[in-house]
Amino acid sequence: MSPNGLGKLHKASGIHTSAICRTAGFKQPLFRFFALLFSTLFLLLTANPAAAVAPDSIQNTLEGCRNNGDITLPNGSGQFVCPDAAYTTGNLGKGWNELDLVPYRLTVNAGNSAPASQQYTIAVVVDNEDAGKPGYDVLSTLTKNVGLSSGTCSIQSVGAQMVLTPGIGGTDKSLYRLVTINQNKNSTCVFDYYARLALGSHLYPGSSLHANLTNEAFTTAGIGARDVSIPVKEILPQELRKDMTASQDTDYSWNITKQANPTDVSFGNVCAEGFDDQLPVEITIQWTRSAAINGMITVTTNVYAKNPASRTITVSVSDKIYKGLTPTTQVGSTANSGEVDVAAKTEVLVLTNQQTLPASDGDQGAFNDVATATYIDKATGIAVPGNTTATASAAISTGTTTNATAVITDTESITGNFLQFSVDSLGGSVAGSFNPAYVLGTKTVGPVNWTSGEQSSSGSVVFMKTIHLNGQKITSGTLTDTATLTPKDGSPQVSGPVNVAIVSSSAAELKIDKSIDAESMSFLAAGEKYVIRFTITRLGDATYQDSKELVFNFGDSGATKSVSLTGLVPDTYQVVEETVFVNAANVEAIGVLADATSNSRSVDLTVTDSTPICLGTAVFANKRAFGPATAEVQKVTDPVLQSGDADFKWSFTLTGPGAGTGVLAEADAGGGAVAFEAGGQPFSLSEGVYTVTETLKSGWDLNSVNADPAATTCSFTVNYPADAGKVFSCLFKNTKRAEVQVIKTFNGAPITGSEVFTFSLRTGASAAADGTILQTLQANAGNGGTITFDKVVPGDYQLCEQGILAGWTTSLSSMAGAFSPPNGGDNSTTCVGFSAAAGQSVSFTIDNVPPPGGQAHTIGYWKNWASCKQSGGKQAPVLDQTMALAEPTGIQVNSFYLHGSVATPDVAPDCSKVVNLLNKSTFSGTKKASDPLFNMAAQLVAAELNYAAGATTCAKVSEAIVAANALLTKYQFTGYGYTGKVSATDASLARSLATRLDNYNNNLPSACL
Repeated sequence: MSPNGLGKLHKASGIHTSAICRTAGFKQPLFRFFALLFSTLFLLLTANPAAAVAPDSIQNTLEGCRNNGDITLPNGSGQFVCPDAAYTTGNLGKGWNELDLVPYRLTVNAGNSAPASQQYTIAVVVDNEDAGKPGYDVLSTLTKNVGLSSGTCSIQSVGAQMVLTPGIGGTDKSLYRLVTINQNKNSTCVFDYYARLALGSHLYPGSSLHANLTNEAFTTAGIGARDVSIPVKEILPQELRKDMTASQDTDYSWNITKQANPTDVSFGNVCAEGFDDQLPVEITIQWTRSAAINGMITVTTNVYAKNPASRTITVSVSDKIYKGLTPTTQVGSTANSGEVDVAAKTEVLVLTNQQTLPASDGDQGAFNDVATATYIDKATGIAVPGNTTATASAAISTGTTTNATAVITDTESITGNFLQFSVDSLGGSVAGSFNPAYVLGTKTVGPVNWTSGEQSSSGSVVFMKTIHLNGQKITSGTLTDTATLTPKDGSPQVSGPVNVAIVSSSAAELKIDKSIDAESMSFLAAGEKYVIRFTITRLGDATYQDSKELVFNFGDSGATKSVSLTGLVPDTYQVVEETVFVNAANVEAIGVLADATSNSRSVDLTVTDSTPICLGTAVFANKRAFGPATAEVQKVTDPVLQSGDADFKWSFTLTGPGAGTGVLAEADAGGGAVAFEAGGQPFSLSEGVYTVTETLKSGWDLNSVNADPAATTCSFTVNYPADAGKVFSCLFKNTKRAEVQVIKTFNGAPITGSEVFTFSLRTGASAAADGTILQTLQANAGNGGTITFDKVVPGDYQLCEQGILAGWTTSLSSMAGAFSPPNGGDNSTTCVGFSAAAGQSVSFTIDNVPPPGGQAHTIGYWKNWASCKQSGGKQAPVLDQTMALAEPTGIQVNSFYLHGSVATPDVAPDCSKVVNLLNKSTFSGTKKASDPLFNMAAQLVAAELNYAAGATTCAKVSEAIVAANALLTKYQFTGYGYTGKVSATDASLARSLATRLDNYNNNLPSACL
């Protein structure tokens, strides 16, 4: 069969075909690449599954408890809930540390515009892990705060604590819970929960740890940005501290321990009323004398646990002593503290491990020690991952000594700007003296030195101190205390320094003053009011936003009111006001009042030279009289147009009372709002109904008016005095339609002959669905092979080439994601999906190449494209024409042949026999679809027709054709029946051959493997 012969066949039928490159040399890795590419594109282009109903007219506020060092939990009711005044939408201060349960509060308000009742789902989220470092490791369930909630609201369900990977905000992992809430209109619901700062959270990368509120898809759509943060650098770790001594051949052994209460001091908010600039600290030093065993070695270690958290933490410590200076060979037994409760912000001696060891254990002249602490969270009952360790070492003090007495010395000092301390009194069993002399109560930065004098027994001393802050200053520092015990005949024993961390912070107040002039107040009638809404944002934190309201009612005697925000992080804040008029029917109208200058104020609440600004005031005063209402219009287009573009300018008409035949306005696409004017001035609106209409341009669709997709005009009603001075705005959004162009070539060159190529534009087509045909066009020599589907609404489509002849190739099939729709089992159509954006011109250049080497077609194709087809339709007699090409040999079945006619190529003499076999029937039309030989014969005939048409061939398929005919010969197959019963082996062979031939007819690579 020659290429010219198939070229004539193509011209006669007026239909073309293409192959999908299913050859014997087809590479599986390439197939997998395109399959992966297609699946990736599919996932990117496929819309997300429909989510649950989003909150409707709900205002959310996420707050956390600000801790300036003055919060201790749980509260008096045993809950991890802070005083109401401590909750803030800003930074949570410097007082939260590892293993704290940080309280959060979610407030959701459903106003008058909310549905009567609704159920919605949101997500509470916290940072869990980043760069392998933990943040929060526990997120509690939510509980309703009955005392603060109003109206009817309830928690339908709270999901389990789950891990989101990757996390939100660029973190590696987040913890979240999905919360489903039932809420009625005009109600406020308040929910409390907490998150635990993990052991090791002070190592979390970045500047802050975040708590977020999102929708159930973990975005802010419908929720707004809600983010509360804790500064990581302020988080203090859970710590162990220890010391160690070793002595041999002494009459007595000594041990010294030291503790501070509290372990860290916070002056809290220096802007707070009643701020105290003097805070107490106690340092307790204890020493013990005990008898040593002659010749043996006495080793003593003291292990302290420091808990910086604002709640009690339970610790369990194990301590091991090793020979030498490396933790390799343990000596003695492991000491265990058991569970010890360490109160908030204290350091406790949890274990003294004193062991008497044989002299042989001291053969390396020293010992070292490792203490390991694990933590128990009794409040949550949830295990605390990880542990902390502390190490110490000591050389063995040897010699014939008595160590009967010892002298204890102590030195203390303070660091940090604006900080001093004083020693106010001493307690304990020993008085001692200061050297150099020091007068109790004197403020100093130190050092202050104290000595006990010679002591012959156990004892203690308590230093009662005061830390002094010089005024309202923001600072940090450390009070350091180091004690040393020096035996009379031995080496000094130094108790590791006690470091008391000191910090102060500020939480400023922002006051908003609003006054309304008498003329503005005179417009109010009974039942009416002005609601002044303020939006507050923070310059240094884009996620911070808060809001406040002031209400001016009819009959108010005064027209000046104030509202405050407290507990603010030092920064510059922007306050923007919006005025709302509410009529007697409780219906709102935006923009009634105007301020004398602007509706925005900037308020500085920063810290300069360590001195905070504690109070800032934003003053708003309405001084402008009311004016008439006006109207404006704005145009938005997709795509965005530029000046000079043909469709850049749009015309609008305002009709209504006093507007006559209409007031015109011309708006630029993408420009600002344009006023409707008369005589060069904004047109003054009278009371009544007005309508704004757009003059639509060809090739454009009106998408929405004021965000309403169903609207085609903008209508509004003017009602004075509520609408006095109001500007009615109309926003029209239009989308330009796209166009899809097909540039068709024939064998790499422009179409010059009578070839006709049919294309359709579809939606919803896939390998499993034919989709909906929107337009069908034909490319031919008359249009130069170029066709255009114009005025295409932006969206997802499929371009399909139809009626592709067997043996032909189209470049469409090699495009990423190409597929054949079901088409009733007829695989002569090839499609590819694409997206058309607004105003976009999408172009496809598609080339067709005639046989040989093109694609094969299925039995469904061959029996439908025949002169004797049993189906409807106007398909050309391609089967007859292909049988004519197979002459004089014909199509082999068994050892006989079915023939076409060269003289009458459109009518094959054996057309009905071939179609019946393709239909898995006998020549006389009896159905035999379950018969293995007839089933195989149908695929055989289709494969031989594909061979005759010039489709791609391969050795495996050629061998299958020979084998199939041989099997038919074995059973003397006549087309009406066959002789004998097919054995199980031959039936299996027939099915195997039918499968291979079917794969070939469907252009599957497995046919040739």
